[in-house]
Amino acid sequence: MKNPRPQCPNTACAAHHHPLPNSYRKKGYRYPKHNHQPVPRYQCKTCGTYFSATQFKPIRNQKRPDLNKQIFALAVSGMTMRRMALLLTCSPLTIERKIQHLAQQAQLHHQKHLATLRTSYVIMDELETFIHARFRQVSVGMAVRVKTGEVLSFGVARKPSNYADTDWTQDDRPTMMVGMLRRLRPILKPNATLVSDKKTGYVPWVRKALPNVQHVAHKAIKGPVYNPLFAIDHAFAKMRNDLARLSRETWTTTKTIEALERHLWLWVAWTSGYRLG
Repeated sequence: MKNPRPQCPNTACAAHHHPLPNSYRKKGYRYPKHNHQPVPRYQCKTCGTYFSATQFKPIRNQKRPDLNKQIFALAVSGMTMRRMALLLTCSPLTIERKIQHLAQQAQLHHQKHLATLRTSYVIMDELETFIHARFRQVSVGMAVRVKTGEVLSFGVARKPSNYADTDWTQDDRPTMMVGMLRRLRPILKPNATLVSDKKTGYVPWVRKALPNVQHVAHKAIKGPVYNPLFAIDHAFAKMRNDLARLSRETWTTTKTIEALERHLWLWVAWTSGYRLG
């Protein structure tokens, strides 16, 4: 494990705000319970505060950081949270907390990646699923880069139910889709092209979020012919295969929109090649 940054974690210490070279000394080791491997400990020369090499890493205060990579791989391989807890001999609450931690790391990696990316051709569409019950329908809006197939932006929102006699009537898609498209502004080149199907609702959303982008609408095509929407269709097909909660015929359901978003962040990180842990 690499040494931590040369800075005292004590905010009241002068070395915390103005770190100097060799401002801390090596002072023994600590042995985590999960693997008993020695982790170097250090002591600040100014205030005497002790700290370890893991104190400045994302896994700080985690009792089982060894599970992070396993949970990351299993979560995007069609496995449910209960089955992961069974195979890894831990509690479902541990799985939930690990997924939340990994989702936060995925968002940070994605922000750094988008800061270096520029593209001129993007495809957008929506995937339909549900929250806990079939009539509680939600929409997953997503924008994909055609050249690489990587996900650039996504969002989840409620949509009115197709079932009669339900109170699930709120439609949050306009707000979600406009926000999802606006997040594309920094990475789109001048005169970029945005492709979608011919859903009439997309026209005002694109015009409001990306007024300077050329919007091209294609009719969805099925069969052994050229499909201009193949990149987004392929991404949605992989999502339904890789995430148990999105399978067409399943008894695995999502309980909250926030949980679905966290799981989607893991899938984005997996397909983009981000290293989480």
